[in-house]
Amino acid sequence: MSMQGKTVAVLGVADRESIAWHIACQLQEAGATVVVGYQQRFYSRVRLLLQERPTIQGQKADVLDGDELDAFFAHPAFAGGQLDGLVHSVAYGPPTVFSRPPSEVNVRDFTETLDISTHSLSRVVRAARPVLKSGGSVVTLSFLAAQRAMPLYGIMGVAKSALESLVRYLAAELGRERIRCNVVSPGPIETLAALSEVVALKRDPSVLEHMPAVRLREILARHGLDLSTLKPSPEPSEEDLVFARKVWREVQREFSAHSPIHDIVTARDVADSVQFLLSDGSRKITGQVLMVDCGFSSCLMV
Repeated sequence: MSMQGKTVAVLGVADRESIAWHIACQLQEAGATVVVGYQQRFYSRVRLLLQERPTIQGQKADVLDGDELDAFFAHPAFAGGQLDGLVHSVAYGPPTVFSRPPSEVNVRDFTETLDISTHSLSRVVRAARPVLKSGGSVVTLSFLAAQRAMPLYGIMGVAKSALESLVRYLAAELGRERIRCNVVSPGPIETLAALSEVVALKRDPSVLEHMPAVRLREILARHGLDLSTLKPSPEPSEEDLVFARKVWREVQREFSAHSPIHDIVTARDVADSVQFLLSDGSRKITGQVLMVDCGFSSCLMV
């Protein structure tokens, strides 16, 4: 599990709650040289994080901008093919992909979701290839909604399914260079992206009218989160985020209660698993999905 002497790129840092930031900090503490990539629109937040952790370096790396990706992987830390590991923690979908029935999502929103959440991994790997070492490792992040239809995940679940499939094909391609490619799929973790799914619900409570989400309705009712009192709002507010955090904590508790290990998965748990897949301890593991969910995905009823 040692990362001493290794150099790792971590893409997808947006704020302090980003799983990517937790991963970056853990890898740095384990001895790795870490360079994080972020979108310019998150720079004000990321700058503060980098000031707190001056040994972690940062640079713009919008996964939709080929020039930015090329410039990122030209970073001095990777010079001469010194990149040992690459973490792709990037996903985005417009609110409609979470809130509308799949058959009603328009082609523009569908395409944007798969472009950013799935195809970006291909672009990132292509840009990193010249500096990625033989024996290196690529890790991306998924969620159980890639394998089971889940309320409020919609087309993002389709994108995650495609991402997991893409990893298998990249593993076959990169294996010739002894580079492995794997997925970590954690249980529900509170991130800005996760909260946005619930905010989409609050902005349009009618979502549940066409969604088979009996269990979610029960959770909301049991904790006094009455959908009938919600008023749609055009823009997310602080009140929306407070509501979203309440709902997300209840979702986490439900997952925990129905898992063999009655616990809530944390960003640290994810970072530990990513560290393993980047370390030499996983040198013969590739093309796999590692479920970090306290066993939830392995059991029908517990």
